[in-house]
This record gives sequence, C-alpha cells and structure tokens, in this order.
Amino acid sequence: MSRATPKMKRQTNALFALLVLVCLVIFSFSRYWEKKQVIEWDVTIYYAYLPAIFIYDDLKFENISTDEWAKRQFYLNTDTAGNNYLKMTSGLAFLYSPFFVGAHLFATNSQAFPADGFSVPYRFALLLSALFFTLWGLHFLRMVLQRFFSPWIAVLGVILIYCGSNLPYYSFVEPMTHAYNFFLVSLILWAFFKYFNKPRWALAALIGLASGLLTLIRPTDILVLLFPVAYWLFSRKRPTLKTMAPHLLLAGVLGALMISPQLFYWHYATGNWVVYSYNDESFFFHDPEIWKGYFSYRKGWFVYAPILWFSLPGFILLARHRAKRPLVLGMVLTVLAASWVTFSWWCWWYGGGFGARPMIEFLPLMALALAATLQAVSGLKVYWKAPAIAALVFVTGWSIFMNKQYKSQIFHWDSMSKELFWAQFFKDHFVENYNQLTDPPDYEAAKQNKNVN
Repeated sequence: MSRATPKMKRQTNALFALLVLVCLVIFSFSRYWEKKQVIEWDVTIYYAYLPAIFIYDDLKFENISTDEWAKRQFYLNTDTAGNNYLKMTSGLAFLYSPFFVGAHLFATNSQAFPADGFSVPYRFALLLSALFFTLWGLHFLRMVLQRFFSPWIAVLGVILIYCGSNLPYYSFVEPMTHAYNFFLVSLILWAFFKYFNKPRWALAALIGLASGLLTLIRPTDILVLLFPVAYWLFSRKRPTLKTMAPHLLLAGVLGALMISPQLFYWHYATGNWVVYSYNDESFFFHDPEIWKGYFSYRKGWFVYAPILWFSLPGFILLARHRAKRPLVLGMVLTVLAASWVTFSWWCWWYGGGFGARPMIEFLPLMALALAATLQAVSGLKVYWKAPAIAALVFVTGWSIFMNKQYKSQIFHWDSMSKELFWAQFFKDHFVENYNQLTDPPDYEAAKQNKNVN
C-alpha cells in the first residue's frame, strides 16, 4: 500500500463527506416519516419495548388495546401458561432509545403531535437513527479498509459496497436490524484490528459491549466473531493468549452484561429466564438453501446486491499475498458459516424485504474483498481498466435503481420471480401483467422443509 499523502487524505475525506451530505439531502427531501407508517410489522415489535416502558407503563402489554397498536400489525406471542411476550429481542430498542427520547420530549411539548409513540416525531426519529448508524458504520468500515488499502481504494470501496447493495433501502426507508448491525460489525472489526496491533483494555471492553449488543439485536450475528478468531489463529505475528486472557474475560463479562436485559425481560414476562420466542419456526441445518439464498430471483444476495460479483475476484487476489491470507481465511470461514445458518432458516427468504437482508451485516467482510478487486483494477492498462470501471458504474447505478424500485414496491416484497425481475428491468412503473408474473411462496410448505423456489 502506498503512503497516504496529506493531499490524498483531504481529497478522500472530502469524497466521504460528500457521500454523507448526499445521504442527508436524500433523507431530508424523502420525508418518508410523513408518507409511510415506518413503525409497522417487525419494526413495531423491536420498538415496542420503548413505548411500553416509557409511555404506557405496561411491559406485559396487559392494557394496550389502542387502534394505533393494532393497525401497525403488532402482536404478542403466548406460552403454554398463557403469558404474553414479545417475539423480537430488545437489542434494537437500545439503539433506538436516544432518538426515541428526543422524539418523545418533542411530542410531549408539542400541540401538533400526540405523544403516543407512533406519531410523526417518532417515525422521523427511527428513520434518522437508521441513517445515523449506517453512516457511522460506513465511517468505521472505511477505517478498516484503510489498514490494508490506500485511502482512495478504501473510500471507493465503502461507496460501492453501500450503493451497490440493498443497504440504502434499510438506511432510508425501513429501520430494521440490518443497518444497525452493519454499524456494529464495522465497529467490531475496526476495534479488533486496533486491538490486534496493540492490545488495550478499552478496545477489549468496546469489542465486548458491541458484540453483546450485536447478539442481543440478532442472535445469529454472533457468527461474525468467527472472523477475529480465525484471523488470530492464522496470523504469525499475534498477541499471545497470556496477554489477551484478562482482556477476553472483560469482553466476555461485558458482552454477557449487554445480553442480560433480555433474560430479565423473559423472566418478568413468563417466569422463565430463557425463552425460545419463535415458537414453531426453526432451522433446517441439514438442508440449507444457500444456492437460492445467493442466486434466486426471490431474494438472492448476489441478485439484489450486484456489486458482490466484484467481491469474488478479491478473495483470490487477497489469497495470493501471504500476509493477507489470514484476512481472506477469516472472511471465507465467517461468510460461509453465516450463509449456512442464515439460509437454513425455514423461511430462507425471510418474508417481506429487499434482497437477502440478513446478510447485510456481513457486507463489511465483502467490502474487504471488493477493495482488493478495486486495487487490481486501478493497476490495469487503460483498455482493461475502462470496461471494468464501466461495469462497476453500471452495477452500482442498477443497484440504486433497484432500491428505488423496491421502495415503490415495483419489486414485490416476497413474490419476485425471474419473469417479473426482467420484465421490470430498469422500469419505474408496474408492467401490465405484474400480478400474473409474481410467484407467491408457500409458507406452510416451507415450515415443513418442502421446496420453495
């Protein structure tokens, strides 16, 4: 990697600042908090902890029966003893909470909006939180990439992995778990590499807290910790276990501390310290749908995040450098393990959503491979570089357009087919035979591990 000059740093900082500015302008002009319910379906359940505690004083949801809750598709699970509890874990509520508090203070002192947890200020706050954590995630990812690549490659890698994937939709339109865990994974990677070079208590504490919160938000995302473990195992120069042992103990204790609120909630709601809150939903680990998860027109990761095709050569390019082999081995192990677990879920397409949304949190690892590809492209002769750049620009623009299509529901939320995908190719309106081209999934068959395309 060439030495970064002050001029290069200023230029790349300016480019990243431009990305942030563009995102803020898009957010300001979109006004989705006025056009959409925002707090609906799964978001309602992740968010419900906050209004239940701070507005309704009813965490057992015994007296909540307002129309606002009902029309947002809110529901509770019930155990065999008749106890009600929330299906989703409470981690996301922690990241929502600063924005929720601001919205609630505003609504409480406003004559225009009810302080009910659902009015415009609360919707604005949740959407702002999604963009806030996405941008911080991109910042930490850029810092990670700069450890291995030039500032220009790093900032371009960040821009392309963001714009070329399905992350923009979840940072502007739907404040689900994915943008938040993208931030946490980027933060963990940044802290890990700093710790790897110079072990420190503060970094160990940060890794523990972030990992605990990551797991509390989405338990299967704990798999991202395979990366630092593998990187340490395969590295020649590494901190010793003797040095790391007290730091690991601190990280483990803090991680468990972050998870503990969920245990107390379950005990409060049901009398049990641990609850499997998904009832009859399960994994089929012996029969994962990885191929469909990657390439199906329903939700394929590589279909709705086309920039990932340019990450694939990067794995090979990284493996060619001995010093970077621990990096690529950790990436491959983690992404494959995450793919196996993610696509072993009975509903491998994860219901409504844009693309393979549970894999968004693993984009930081794919960004490392993408950066390796970009570095190789930068060294090509002009007659090879020009078409490569053109292809990168095309798939990035195409991805941005697909995000827009899904926002407008031109791409169906769960029933995309090959025929509909290509019929809607670069079209910003519904084709005439739209409904005939959809392919609704059979949810009951999927629960029995029967084939669903």
